[in-house]
Amino acid sequence: MKSTYFDTADLRLAQSDLTLRVRRAGRRHVQTVKSGSIRQTGLFERDESEHRVAEANPDLEAIDDATLRQAVDGAVKEHPLQPIFGTEVRRTKWRLGDGGKVQVDLDLDVGHFKAGQAEAPICEIELELKRGRPRDLIRLARDLGRAVPLRLDVASKAARGFALYRGDGETIRRAEDLRLDRDASLGDAVLAIIRESLAHVAGNQAAVLDGRDVEGVHQMRVGLRRLRAALGLFRHRFRASARDDLAGELRWLAATLAPARSWDVFLSELLPPIAVALAGETELREVERGANALRELAYADARAAIGSGRFLNLLLSARLWLAEPPWADGAELDRSAGDVAAEILDRRHRKARRLAKTAEQREESELHALRLRLKKLRYAAEFFAPLFSERRVRSYLKSISRPQQSLGHLNDARGLAALLEPLAQRVGESGAKALGAVAGFHAGRVEALVADARRDLVAFTEARRFWT
Repeated sequence: MKSTYFDTADLRLAQSDLTLRVRRAGRRHVQTVKSGSIRQTGLFERDESEHRVAEANPDLEAIDDATLRQAVDGAVKEHPLQPIFGTEVRRTKWRLGDGGKVQVDLDLDVGHFKAGQAEAPICEIELELKRGRPRDLIRLARDLGRAVPLRLDVASKAARGFALYRGDGETIRRAEDLRLDRDASLGDAVLAIIRESLAHVAGNQAAVLDGRDVEGVHQMRVGLRRLRAALGLFRHRFRASARDDLAGELRWLAATLAPARSWDVFLSELLPPIAVALAGETELREVERGANALRELAYADARAAIGSGRFLNLLLSARLWLAEPPWADGAELDRSAGDVAAEILDRRHRKARRLAKTAEQREESELHALRLRLKKLRYAAEFFAPLFSERRVRSYLKSISRPQQSLGHLNDARGLAALLEPLAQRVGESGAKALGAVAGFHAGRVEALVADARRDLVAFTEARRFWT
């Protein structure tokens, strides 16, 4: 099958979450228009319109769905359509089933993308549930993952083709604003929060495996923290067994990625200030080489985790939550998300504010605990932000970000000792002077960082709540 994807030169359709494709199979030409995000968490649910056309060029008048046709016309306007990229694949099809309740179509596509002179391979399995429940599809995906190495992709062919056209490297997936109606129910809001957090984690697989951009590991860890925060925020709404199982797997992944992130921080933030003072010193170069070697070992562990069946099962299990949520009790799910959000935020804000008011008397260990509490409060505020005034939300988040940042710097400085021990074993006496300089410099910063954190925490106590 040969397919050509069309758009305007500045990709107006893609920017509107629309794709337009003409596929040739034998002598037939079929035009397909799809709407909805081209980057999801492995299970795609998109509106589409498909119909035969006379030739290999698109025919917008042939779009039989009036809503889709209007969306395409509105995005394109007077701008001409042109070929953006193409795919050529050989598809092998199977129909799988149990003879009754379950039926799944499995397609294996092997081929390539082509955008100008650039090419990239295609080797993927697509599963379509024709009859049965989502858990039947997940079970089949798990069975396949045990038989052959698989990765749950978050990008459709369209997303990968557009990335090839633009010449993008491995895309870094950051947290995106949630789309929540002001009148959303609690159940809708919870699923939207989990869906976005899961997409944040899954969307950085390729970047972590590539390893050249430190943001890949960092953003996957942020996505994990957000997903874990969501589970904690709504812990009583889910069955305890399902919640605890998923939470345990998220802890495993977070712990596996932590060393890689720690060495990234050491090399990019903690070591550079010393490099200025010891420029040209042989010992410093030895320390940097040792840190890079330890970073590579940590990244090897991270890549092994992301490429494992355990990680695939984690994503599949979490995705099943979205299709068949393990609700403990449906009594509250129809309540207004805004009302529940106000209750949750008010309770968490009051606790954090009470602790922050006494920040000047608190020990460093207590400041660390307060940092974690503020982080969870920030995530909750970001989750519920679409339900309230954008201006007031932005002001509140700013008041949290300052103490979070200063407490984060303090945490990095205090965590240095755990890195210096394995680094000292690797560099030996040849790097002792440089390691001493690193330890001494950051130990000297601790007092100032503590003062900054206490000041910013006191400032947070004056923050205006946006949910009242």
